[in-house]
Amino acid sequence: MNSRSFSLDFDPAPLLACIDSVQASRIVRAAVDLGVFFEFAKKPGTAEEVAAALGVSLRGTRALLDSLTALQLLGKEKGVYSLLPIAEALLVPGSPDYLGDLVHGSVLDQEWDHIVEAVRKGGLATAAEPGERQKRAEEFFPQLIRFLHVANRRPAIAAAKALGAGTTHRGMRVLDIACGSGVWSLAVAYADRDARITAVDFPGVLEHTRRYGERHGLADQYEYLPGDIQEVDFPENRFDLAILGHILHGEGEGKSRKLLRRLAKALRRGGRIAILEFLPNRERTGPPEAVLFGMRMFLNTEEGGVYSAEEYAEWLAYVGFTKTELVDIGYHSPLLIASRAEE
Repeated sequence: MNSRSFSLDFDPAPLLACIDSVQASRIVRAAVDLGVFFEFAKKPGTAEEVAAALGVSLRGTRALLDSLTALQLLGKEKGVYSLLPIAEALLVPGSPDYLGDLVHGSVLDQEWDHIVEAVRKGGLATAAEPGERQKRAEEFFPQLIRFLHVANRRPAIAAAKALGAGTTHRGMRVLDIACGSGVWSLAVAYADRDARITAVDFPGVLEHTRRYGERHGLADQYEYLPGDIQEVDFPENRFDLAILGHILHGEGEGKSRKLLRRLAKALRRGGRIAILEFLPNRERTGPPEAVLFGMRMFLNTEEGGVYSAEEYAEWLAYVGFTKTELVDIGYHSPLLIASRAEE
């Protein structure tokens, strides 16, 4: 590369976008820490009014509020700022979908500080002792559940529609594996009030699942099966649909293939499996979201990773699934559907 040349033979946008994303997250973090969104929940206000209420400088307040406006979190008209719906729902303390406590990062983000060490050693995660897998899940999940429920709600509605919930398929018996908040099966239950859901997860997580079912008025469609998804006994030949919403990436290939085999037995003949995952291409050159998520799995799990649609199709075919279909639901994770063979 000729450092004296003024022209660039590459586009710096990818790196600049990375830097800009850090700036945006720091701005939102500062606003949360200063109580900006809580203040605006009381009433709209000018920069002068907000600065006085928070006891901070006027110059800094103007810069912060204008930045939040540019980030589409605040509205501004004739010098008066106000909360936009996204900030009101997600950044005001006390909201059921409050995410402000995640602006400093989740427990899963802590490992990024040790990425150099992880690359040198081949990973950071250690093998789970008996009972440790459940303990880890029940410790970190409560912090993430609101984020995942918000992030996945619209895609879940699109997935339920693609699965024909309430239209071509009514009254389905659904097995929601490692269900978390239940967001993926809640969308099915919402679309079809005759659907019946069996939610599987650790007991401490299922407490949250119950609350979300009650919140959305769908609790009467649920039953619960507590336990480790790798160990719990699934009823055989019972279900029309099994949902794996962002689960297999944390299990790794070996455990995923064993789980798929067990789910094939849990489904009725012709029953379907719905997999939502980050899907890189087979060469792992993109899409960026999927490939970078693979690094997250390297840092946070012992065996987890990301796998291509072709790899999942091969695993599914090996345990008796057919008619594998990839459906774009307008999300970073497409919907992969396969059917258990009729014979």
